Amino acid sequence: MNYKVLEVNVDDRGRSGVYSLVTNVIKNKPHDLSIDIAAFETFEDESNIHNLSKYGTKVKYVGYHGSKLLKQYKIYHNLSKYLQENYYDCVHIHSDVANKLYIAGKAAKKSKIPQIIFHSHASEVDGRYRRIKRFLHRITRNKLKNVGTKFVACSDVAAKWMYPNINKNEITIINNGIYLDRFKYDSNVRQKTRKKLDIENQFVVGHIGRFSYQKNHEYLIKIFKELTKKEKNAKLLLIGEGPEKEKIKKLVNDLNLQDKVIFYGLSNHVEELLQAMDVFVLPSHFEGLPIVGVEAQAAGLPVIFSNKITKEAKLTKKVAYLSIEPDNIEDWVSKIMQFNAIHREDNSILLKEKKFDIKDTVDQFIELYK
Repeated sequence: MNYKVLEVNVDDRGRSGVYSLVTNVIKNKPHDLSIDIAAFETFEDESNIHNLSKYGTKVKYVGYHGSKLLKQYKIYHNLSKYLQENYYDCVHIHSDVANKLYIAGKAAKKSKIPQIIFHSHASEVDGRYRRIKRFLHRITRNKLKNVGTKFVACSDVAAKWMYPNINKNEITIINNGIYLDRFKYDSNVRQKTRKKLDIENQFVVGHIGRFSYQKNHEYLIKIFKELTKKEKNAKLLLIGEGPEKEKIKKLVNDLNLQDKVIFYGLSNHVEELLQAMDVFVLPSHFEGLPIVGVEAQAAGLPVIFSNKITKEAKLTKKVAYLSIEPDNIEDWVSKIMQFNAIHREDNSILLKEKKFDIKDTVDQFIELYK
């Protein structure tokens, strides 16, 4: 008999790290494990729902399009109704804030689900109304202990953010694993991709992430502006979509950088685009443990993280951490130029040893569900 799991608060908006993680697990799960998804937001691309159905996964929308004030109650009501009509052995709830975990967890508890797993994926709040979101998170997180049966985080900082009253020994850290073989450095793929993008003789600084407060694109553009004063062949490759994209495009135009910045959009072939880069930068305001940082290191890229990102994200020697204070832009420029001279190599064996292969993550998920 199949063991049935419902992954809650997962959707394809912006192709987030959580979405990548859960879909990778679905694609690699054993046959006797059934995984469905309950989404708080509608999927942006219907074809993603169709692709998931090939693995036996059903996607159920339990969100609400009306008033923000009513939304949390509606999610609780919709999820409770769905769980009472459809049996699951386990509900695995993902979020960056405690109030979303708590509401979904209460719905699962009301529906007498045997196992309720909470999974923390960040260390701060994103988007608009951050002060209110932070307040709701802080007044809710101490209640999680009374609802969940297991507590999971992607890093130590994500654990501290979500579970301040839970013993460290009771929290499971699960790595955000990837397809290491797909991302390992390949000079042929690099040449083909750079030719396709018409950046063959350029020094390419790369970034992957949703255009939002969290990812700090404004600071990245300011770094790049200073870099262009010292490196005439510099190009900035930005992969992603998001609510702040037009704002960042305006900043690029205002700084007269439009010929040097590529707004690529979303991609199903991130592994090829990483090959085309020379240095990967992630000046985020916060992260849980960034999957794109793992992917960049798997591709043999030197990586510069903001000092707001957990040190657990440093998997190779070619990683630096820098402050994102306004007066620290020159340090980023210097480190980018210094890293440009680094020789690319295959890091897949090293990351495999550190259990960042998707197979290791799937094994950890299965162990979690036992």
